Amino acid sequence: MATVYHRDQPGAPALTYSASVTGQAQYNAFKEILKATLVSGYESTPPAGWELIYEADNSLILRNGTRSGYVCFRRENTISIVTVWLALTFSGVDSDGKIIGHGVRSGTASASSLPHRLAMRALVGYSASTTWAMVADAGTFVLSLSPSSSATPVEVNGQVGAAYEPSHTLYCGDDSAGDMICMGGANISSINIASSYSGFGSAGFTCLKFPGTGLTVGENSIVVSTPGAFNAQIHESVYDFPTGTVLPEVNLSPLYWLADSAVRRLRGIAVDPILAMTFNSQASQALGGPPLTTRTMNTVLDLGDGHAYLVGRSYWRSAVTAFLTTNPEFW
Repeated sequence: MATVYHRDQPGAPALTYSASVTGQAQYNAFKEILKATLVSGYESTPPAGWELIYEADNSLILRNGTRSGYVCFRRENTISIVTVWLALTFSGVDSDGKIIGHGVRSGTASASSLPHRLAMRALVGYSASTTWAMVADAGTFVLSLSPSSSATPVEVNGQVGAAYEPSHTLYCGDDSAGDMICMGGANISSINIASSYSGFGSAGFTCLKFPGTGLTVGENSIVVSTPGAFNAQIHESVYDFPTGTVLPEVNLSPLYWLADSAVRRLRGIAVDPILAMTFNSQASQALGGPPLTTRTMNTVLDLGDGHAYLVGRSYWRSAVTAFLTTNPEFW
């Protein structure tokens, strides 16, 4: 059974916020969120059932409870960029904190030449304007990070400035067939913060196996598609959803990833095709929820079916709006 985790629950990790916080501190906050939710739990909220394998100042390695693989989040030596590495086995780390094991890879290019990267900028810059939320079970977690460089909350409705941060939804763990993948961010060689690390789709993706054959990808390349979840600029005059409009019904669908003539479903994620390219705050209101700011992106929506739904934070004008959910239909 999936569990909801978010910043405002009793016992949730008490992060340290500061306008002058360093890249290391941003990464430390990211690690604390993952450890508290996946490994240790807090107060009456149980852990998802993952295992902490290794931790250092620049590295965090976790193994999911289904034992389909290991994920290594390694901080780069500059600013607040994190590189994602997946592996089938664990036999240690190298001098830079990168996991050593069978099948180690990052991104979809051959020899991991375009590594899979995320940005942690502004994650804990201001307590009053940032938040996080997650749904997870022993196999998979889906994390929504909502940073802000503004001291006050900003509605997540297409504005530049504080909403223009490398915010994103991160998927990691089993797909519907039980193979480990990671999705969110960008496969990119640059570690310059000016580059975009904030998509949610095939442009930021790592998998360990070819889904059609079950063979390890290893040093090969793999062509991945994620229909319905892609990096595409939203032009507000075309895709703007009228504020205050509530849809009479919700038509939620799963998201898939495709490769090697195979189709796999993502777990814990749902989309409404009408709302997929709307801004986060508009998507919430369209489902009868409140307007969302960078601080209230952890609001749990009630759609009347007894399950929890949260709007996954997407980058300004550049990613699909997806819903994190505990609904077992999507697990």
